Amino acid sequence: MQNLFQFLKKFRNFLLFIILQTFVLGLFINSKDFHRSQMTNTSSTVVGWFIEKRYNITKHFNLSAANDSLVAANAALKAQLPESFYPLQGSIFYVNDTLKKQQFQYIPATVINSSNNKINNYFTLNQGSAQGIEIGMGVISDNGLIGQIIDVSEYYSIVMTVLSDDIKVNVKLAKNNEYWLLNWNGKNNEIAQIEDVKRDVPFEIGDRVITRGGDTQFPEGIAVGTIDEIVSEDGEQTISLNIRLDVNYNAVYHVYVVKNLMRQQQLEIEERILSEDQ
Repeated sequence: MQNLFQFLKKFRNFLLFIILQTFVLGLFINSKDFHRSQMTNTSSTVVGWFIEKRYNITKHFNLSAANDSLVAANAALKAQLPESFYPLQGSIFYVNDTLKKQQFQYIPATVINSSNNKINNYFTLNQGSAQGIEIGMGVISDNGLIGQIIDVSEYYSIVMTVLSDDIKVNVKLAKNNEYWLLNWNGKNNEIAQIEDVKRDVPFEIGDRVITRGGDTQFPEGIAVGTIDEIVSEDGEQTISLNIRLDVNYNAVYHVYVVKNLMRQQQLEIEERILSEDQ
């Protein structure tokens, strides 16, 4: 308390000056409508500036939550697309819940680590078995094909991307359903390859390539890329195609893990037929 009194005594003249200035300024502003309105406008501008800055700061921290919400909503929308349902009847003239059964669901996830300069490249996702992810599930993004799950822990999973020598994906030509296997030769992160293409297949540069479906991992029609180059060697009965991939694998962040609700049923019946043939 003694220190406070000493401070007030030392600066009493200055404090008295501030008080008198504030009092006089208040009388001056309130004496004229013009001055009062100008002061009000100035105060509103200053307050508005602080509010805007606070909004910009809080908006930055809210972006992550907003993005997660949008991705979850997008996954729900993907699950309602026609390719996510299995037709229970051949007729196309009726649409109701008894004609189609949902086949694919989508689990949103985020890429938290990745590699892009190896023979086999991987993404680490921030979702695992606790969220229903299993080994063998396919992974896609809004732009197209990503890869497949090869390992899972409780809260994380590993995706082997299309940029891997060990993964082959069933694809087809969108315009005529001619189907092949897509593989990557390890050279260019933007280009994958299709081998053993018959010479009499009608196609041209720029034709779309999409997923074939039927392999339990991906729905039919997921974007893969376009035909970029035709590689032909004299004397060979088949040719090769270079496919320019739709996805920039160096910039993937949000992905969707594809859950095929009929996967086990398909694997069991295919395994039964294969075992009978042996």
